[in-house]
Amino acid sequence: MTKFYIVPEFNHLEETERYAREQELFFEYNDFFSPEILENESVIEERIAAYRTLGRDCTEDTMHGAFFDVTVFSYDRRIREISFHRMRQSMEIAKKMGLRAVIFHGNYLPFLRGERYDTNWLQRTEEAVRTLCKEYPVVQIYIENMFEDSPELMEKLALRLQDVCTFGICLDYSHALLTSENGEPWFSRLSPFIRHIHVNDHCFTGDAHMIPGEGRTDWDEFFRLRKQYAPEATVLCEVTGLEAAKRGIKFLRSKIADFESQNA
Repeated sequence: MTKFYIVPEFNHLEETERYAREQELFFEYNDFFSPEILENESVIEERIAAYRTLGRDCTEDTMHGAFFDVTVFSYDRRIREISFHRMRQSMEIAKKMGLRAVIFHGNYLPFLRGERYDTNWLQRTEEAVRTLCKEYPVVQIYIENMFEDSPELMEKLALRLQDVCTFGICLDYSHALLTSENGEPWFSRLSPFIRHIHVNDHCFTGDAHMIPGEGRTDWDEFFRLRKQYAPEATVLCEVTGLEAAKRGIKFLRSKIADFESQNA
């Protein structure tokens, strides 16, 4: 059975937890990528404490790590240092909460593409991930495609890190569809490494984070690709708010049930 995830709504935690328990859903925490929160240790501890009051088993939950301006591959040493500091903060929070994984963006900028830029991105990103995986061996790290316009460099990074058992790829399917006529090249090239998938809907004009079923995504195609290339990957319905999550999960479960019955 597919493991679905939702983003918990912090202002309605008890209701969100109750819904998640009833529907057998997992959480992906989206609080801790905010610089304002990361700059305030007391707020971090307050948020962690609030989540702990729910009494849930967090060992399968995930967290979105810091990503605003996080550039561990910068040519500027000081920018690399603060970027790595933000990533380490994310890992420390995940460790305290007992989470399964942290998702970081690759933050590759295709407009700067070139041999020197690509080589630097690969080397610096690999170095950062290896270091953090060694420092936090019980928390997995998944790198997510954001601005990347092809899966090529993500695949190269994954191959370089294939000896690190706690590394994987988070495929953001909506991001992928903004760069390709279909998601098959992303699924096929990254298949051995995909551990987690982000989905929402859009109309192919931007990363709108619409509720699944309310945009133009071909969901039959998505479930076909997932079954073929990443059947064990967990799936986050990446929308904002509990009501949106409820509608999204209802749609996704209905579509996957239809797909499985048609392809039994």
